[in-house]
Amino acid sequence: MMRKALEVGQFVAMVRNTLVAEDRLSKVALTGELTKLTLARSGHSYFSLTDTNGSIDCVYFGGNSEFTAKEVTEGSKIVVRGSIDVYVKTGRMQFKASGIEPLTEIGELERVRRALIDRWRKDGTLDRPRIKPPTIPKNMHIITGEGSAALSDMERIINDRWPGFAYTVIPVLVQGDGAPSQIIDAIKASQKSADLIIVGRGGGSPEDLWAFNMENVCQAIIESKVPIVSAIGHESDLLVSDMVSDIRASTPSNAIERVVPIKEDLLNDISRARDRLDFAVDRLFKRVKERLTNMGVLLSSAPMRGVSNGKLALSNLRNRHISAVDRLMVAERSRVNRLQTLLTATNPSKVLERGYSMAIDERGDPVTSIAGLKKGDLLLVVMQDGQVETEVRN
Repeated sequence: MMRKALEVGQFVAMVRNTLVAEDRLSKVALTGELTKLTLARSGHSYFSLTDTNGSIDCVYFGGNSEFTAKEVTEGSKIVVRGSIDVYVKTGRMQFKASGIEPLTEIGELERVRRALIDRWRKDGTLDRPRIKPPTIPKNMHIITGEGSAALSDMERIINDRWPGFAYTVIPVLVQGDGAPSQIIDAIKASQKSADLIIVGRGGGSPEDLWAFNMENVCQAIIESKVPIVSAIGHESDLLVSDMVSDIRASTPSNAIERVVPIKEDLLNDISRARDRLDFAVDRLFKRVKERLTNMGVLLSSAPMRGVSNGKLALSNLRNRHISAVDRLMVAERSRVNRLQTLLTATNPSKVLERGYSMAIDERGDPVTSIAGLKKGDLLLVVMQDGQVETEVRN
């Protein structure tokens, strides 16, 4: 079903409100080539920012003096800070600038930043073990700008997630020449009592955030014995502090969401764990009680069961004994029969029955050879039906 038709101005205003309210489209920095620059008599600057992938119209109210002072002309590579906007009367989307910088300055800083990242990647600094944060921080320190929007957002979220949660704010400069030393001093001071440190600030231009790309600031994060959360700018901003910290949060608000639990959820988890423990204990007691009951039944019937088991064992033993004796008798009888057959087959009388005779000397030993016989020896010749005495004559 089609919705009710909107007036053009109403629709464009809705689009503008939606884009302006989107956090990712506000307080960002764009880089590109300056084209179509117009310095109006009103002092406002109108220009386009272009690269190989796209182009966007920009307006910088009161920006003529800055273009002149920094000698920025068409064709220059620049960094423009600002937010998205829509001019409702024409429906034209444009980028409303709040500051510009020639890219040559940022470019030199970027080369230093990349060299630092490359050195720490090669020597293993970026791959060093990280410190695990506490489940519930007991003494959390927040290092950020005093009265900043980032601090307000963090405090609001802390109060929403855990009313009355204790933490300490250490206000510092988060941009400018004095920022690095104040951030480093705050990190060192927090080592004495903090169990978690959040270093945070809201979005800004690359030069606004540059303190968190400085080697001395990042070295202080590396040397910290307390886990540090780096929460600088927006999700699209990737600082060296993000790469060396123990936890990288996309925004200051995200840092709080990652380290401060929701108290109500934690209490619910504890309640559920207590219920599971009570159920497990009850189930254990029930199993133990059942075992004790079963053991009582077994013990009460143990004497009669023991006699019955003994009789059964004796009967089984008697049966096994009789069976073993029977098997032994059968085996012995079989062995005797085999011996009887063997003796019958080797009995000399069986040979005599076939017409053979056997000579025996005076000692009664069979004579199996003429060797050893001499004239006059008496022999006994045994035949099937009797025996005859004979004498050796030659």
